[in-house]
Amino acid sequence: MRIGLQDGRLYIGEHLLCSDVMLRPKEPFYFEIDGKGFRGNLRLRVTGDGQSFDAINHLPVESYLLGVVGAEMHSYWEPEALKAQAVAARTYCLAMQHRFGSGREWDLLRTQANQVYEGLAAENPRVRRAVLDTTGQILVAPDPEGKDTLFAAYYSSSCGGHTEESRNVFGSEAVSIAGVACPWCESIARRRDFCWGPVYYTMEDVSARLIARYPSLLRLERIVDVEVLRVGHEGRIILVRLIGANGQKDTLRGEDFRLSLDSTGRRLKSALVQMTRAGGGLLFEHGRGFGHGVGLCQCGAQGMARQGYDYAAITAFYFPGSKLVSIETTAAP
Repeated sequence: MRIGLQDGRLYIGEHLLCSDVMLRPKEPFYFEIDGKGFRGNLRLRVTGDGQSFDAINHLPVESYLLGVVGAEMHSYWEPEALKAQAVAARTYCLAMQHRFGSGREWDLLRTQANQVYEGLAAENPRVRRAVLDTTGQILVAPDPEGKDTLFAAYYSSSCGGHTEESRNVFGSEAVSIAGVACPWCESIARRRDFCWGPVYYTMEDVSARLIARYPSLLRLERIVDVEVLRVGHEGRIILVRLIGANGQKDTLRGEDFRLSLDSTGRRLKSALVQMTRAGGGLLFEHGRGFGHGVGLCQCGAQGMARQGYDYAAITAFYFPGSKLVSIETTAAP
């Protein structure tokens, strides 16, 4: 059935409706959109400009996690690694809801901008077991005043041998996750993801990509050089200085710089890389790891699980100072 807009109102099939519609499927309680199945309800909401609409999936957190865990981690991996992923994803989800929930109509995007959510396509018995066995379990850690606080339990594919402190990558947060040396991920990650490079960009390309992502950088006219101002563990780029053709300067966090040059994150796979000037451009060499490198290292979690560590030990290792607590949630169906 086709869904669209007509004069700022939603239509479904032949029915012209209002600008905000909640669809509640009957048993077996899932719906399909663009050929993909999802649990829960579907809210269609016309955006402020009246030219488009949002499709928002409303469902309990445990049902949501059934579509996340298998999308973010290989479902054939060790059960304890999958449970650690479930705990991290649940904690991250609720932290984002708490941080932004009052300011927007939805909690998370279904892409890597937040967490990958594939609905029914990501479910299988192993994923279900991981979610059910950890139902309601989240991580908390002390804030600056010593109060146990929900925090964004970040995770990435491979840390490259050392995770990074969260405030170095994402800026100031109530709870900052410390970095830890990770001896586990090198044996699990694909070689091309653990060690990668070289990658080259001309300065013209660098300037165009940065200004396209951050139009305020137009005040530099054209970016002619980039300097590393600060590095973290193992040389991960934390802060860069951008130098304009007119002599003006600005700074950018290393992770934002990386994703400005490569929005997919699949070419410049991490900020744990050596950057030098070469041939009128920037050369990135000796890269390690895949992702931002904060919090749970997914390949490391698999390595720990293979060595007999349970999910509580895995989350305690990658989120130092945190502890597991249980809250009331609705169990997954």
